[in-house]
Amino acid sequence: MNPRRIVGFAAIAGIAYVAVAIGLVSTDAIEIPPVSGLALLLVALAAVSQIAAKWFFGMLFRESIQAAGGDLRPWSAFKAALVGAGIARLIPAGGAITPVGMSWTVRDEVDTGSAGPAVRTVLLNYAGLLIMAGVGLIVAPFDVTFLQIGMAVLGGIVLVVGVVLMFGSGKLGTLSRYLPRFLRDKVEDAVIDHLPGWESQLYIWARLALEAGALWLVLTGFGIDLGGFEVLAAFGASQLAGGLPGPPGGVVVVEGTLGFILIAYGVPAAAAVAPVLMFRVISYWLPSALGLLAGGSTFLGSDAAKEAESNA
Repeated sequence: MNPRRIVGFAAIAGIAYVAVAIGLVSTDAIEIPPVSGLALLLVALAAVSQIAAKWFFGMLFRESIQAAGGDLRPWSAFKAALVGAGIARLIPAGGAITPVGMSWTVRDEVDTGSAGPAVRTVLLNYAGLLIMAGVGLIVAPFDVTFLQIGMAVLGGIVLVVGVVLMFGSGKLGTLSRYLPRFLRDKVEDAVIDHLPGWESQLYIWARLALEAGALWLVLTGFGIDLGGFEVLAAFGASQLAGGLPGPPGGVVVVEGTLGFILIAYGVPAAAAVAPVLMFRVISYWLPSALGLLAGGSTFLGSDAAKEAESNA
């Protein structure tokens, strides 16, 4: 997608967010508790937690590259994670393009190839989300009776798929040999054998725990008290819904899914709107902005940019 279109979408969506928030406030559709110093502190900590999560996402990418025989500086891995997160939020079906953005970010630093490690990193993240959502839906059933059985069954299916993807993705290189030759030749550079050991698990769950923790901090700041498994279910399910084909970054989809789950857990609709919008500012707009900055600085420092400047 053209960079101007990305920036244009971000601007339009940002204006729409502000307009919707103003409209909801003016019609008393949002129930906003008194803003206290503690609430502001919790929201600030949520933003820090969201950024820290990207650091561990980058460390998983770095560990994957090292397993493939290369090396990568921690700061470069962090920038790649920011660029990947930004792409996932600002481009339709961005989750599928995230590995490309991560690989592009480190193209001047990694000589052994980074496509396979990037694909592995993204797949393991989705596997973790599936496991998190599955466990949450099973352990913390909805307050709505007719949804309890259905969500428990769905949670079990999601959990099994997550476990299979978590450990099956470590054998992508081996499995690719069973593909037709013309297809195997196209994907062989983008798949590697690397089972997720303890170091991978540390990075996966640190990232997801920090992002789910950001949601818990925002909810607590707005006076909403949910249990840990309820937060895991709400976070995991909403993020997975946002990754389905649709608007960039799951705009509207994530908000709707997260709001629905909070209401199903007994949160009044009017009280759920404000924390959902605030969480999306932290989980969507903050990484998007940092991803654009990281991508811009990476391009300006790339060999291609330096060559263009010398020829100018």
